[in-house]
Amino acid sequence: MSLEAWRHVAHSPFLQVGMVWIITFNGFSSTTPEGMGEQSSSIHNLTCLFYDRNRMNCSWNIDEATAPDTEYRLSYEFAKERFYAPCGTMEPGKVTCHFRDFNQHGYDKVRICAIEFQQHLPMSHCINILPVLFYKVSPPVNVKVNGSKVVWSPPTGEHLSLYFKYQIQITDVDTKGSMMEDLNMPKWDIDDQSKSFSVKVRARIEHFLHSPGDLMWSDWSDSVITERQTDDVMVKSLIVTTIVIIAMVLLLIFHRLNCHLLEHLCQPIPDPKQKFSGLFENYNGEFQQWINANHPEIEDPKECVTVIVEDQSLEQRNIEN
Repeated sequence: MSLEAWRHVAHSPFLQVGMVWIITFNGFSSTTPEGMGEQSSSIHNLTCLFYDRNRMNCSWNIDEATAPDTEYRLSYEFAKERFYAPCGTMEPGKVTCHFRDFNQHGYDKVRICAIEFQQHLPMSHCINILPVLFYKVSPPVNVKVNGSKVVWSPPTGEHLSLYFKYQIQITDVDTKGSMMEDLNMPKWDIDDQSKSFSVKVRARIEHFLHSPGDLMWSDWSDSVITERQTDDVMVKSLIVTTIVIIAMVLLLIFHRLNCHLLEHLCQPIPDPKQKFSGLFENYNGEFQQWINANHPEIEDPKECVTVIVEDQSLEQRNIEN
């Protein structure tokens, strides 16, 4: 085909639509090492977790037949710059890599590639991921029973969001039946205090996305046990009743003593009018004026003594005779 004919074909709208379709569904071909040999890579199940705001942990499985001298690296691209991290085989058939300073916004998609080097030939397995959907916080802390509630504190550390969602697992100690409940606040009300429950909590960040996709929860916290409150309520009721009875008895005793004391303290005051004649009638209660005044002595009337008086004239007459 001549050059002029090729130019005519290249400018054909059908060809342009076909090229756009191919690019859209297959993507641009990569000239970087990560784009080479993906089909022959022994890497499977590449997954990544993000935590502590700027840290990333990726792991994947490898074939058992992989050569023991195979090396692995992890890479991601940010601002047209590619970053790498060395990897090591943590356990048989699995490789784990860590990025201590993941320089990427959690709400922007990033392409992450696990690279395998066999005989200096790089092969890669890549995924596109939105970090915020795979961000994992530490478990809630200070989980404890506080009266009729179970309370806890948010995960510690620095995270992509200051807001958290919680999920609590409640297990009946007797029946072993369990249920889970989603919460927005770090507390759970114990509705039935006649039962004992085993309670544990986990958390995730609140990312405020319309389509959250996968939700990455933290590990579960340590379990706490809520005790039955039936016996305690009876004991408390008995204590309250006893205190009320004792208080009423003490109040009655105090009332009786108070009345008895008032009887002694509230004796009638003697009226001086009966002892000091004229003090109030003539001197308006001025005692000194009453003392200096002359008071006629009033003698008490004495009892009359009966005296028998005989007629002496009659006796004398008898004598004379």
